[in-house]
Amino acid sequence: MNQTLELFWISGSPFAWRVQLVLAIHNIDYVSHLLDLSKKEQKQPNYLALNPRGQVPLLRHGELLVRESVAILVYLDSLYPEWQLFGNTSQDKAVIWQQVCEVENLIVPYLRQFVIPIFFGSLEDKKDEVIEAYEKLSYEFSILNDVLENKDLLAGDRLSAADIVTYPVLKLVERAATREAAKKLNLDLLSFEKKHPYLGEWLQKIENIPGVVNTYPPHWR
Repeated sequence: MNQTLELFWISGSPFAWRVQLVLAIHNIDYVSHLLDLSKKEQKQPNYLALNPRGQVPLLRHGELLVRESVAILVYLDSLYPEWQLFGNTSQDKAVIWQQVCEVENLIVPYLRQFVIPIFFGSLEDKKDEVIEAYEKLSYEFSILNDVLENKDLLAGDRLSAADIVTYPVLKLVERAATREAAKKLNLDLLSFEKKHPYLGEWLQKIENIPGVVNTYPPHWR
């Protein structure tokens, strides 16, 4: 653990944001390598030599290269077992991993379907797909809201990988829905406090954790 942690990331990537959240909340120093999406630096030969998939995040720790955000969280949790990001008891592990898997398998696919046309100018051609994704996301958010009805955090009263994995996804949906193109669809996905009050409270709890505000994507500030 004497070697420096290095993180390769892109501003606005919810997956890279997960790793930044963990490092910031626990006040862990690391070397930041911010890649420029507009220049497609993640597709340049020097980066592809590190990650042939040309994606972020990528964590370098000495000679070890770890890609995929959840895998990076698992690795960091093993370096700092006191964090217990994935729980300590069998029950905790099951609850946390269940939530992580549901986000990855049931929310992230519709996240992409929703935000990519909005951010990259293909909304007119994919309006029906965006509306479908909105409906699916709204349903998933209602489930998250129910989970939080009797809990402070997604896996209980302790910050876990369930919260870390989920938070940036919701924030990206929130930002996409504020774009002028998305506003024309008259979607009410932003009304977390009205439609999903427990989810809205949870978002505020995460944002109040010291260090979280410093991880906001630079171009969002």
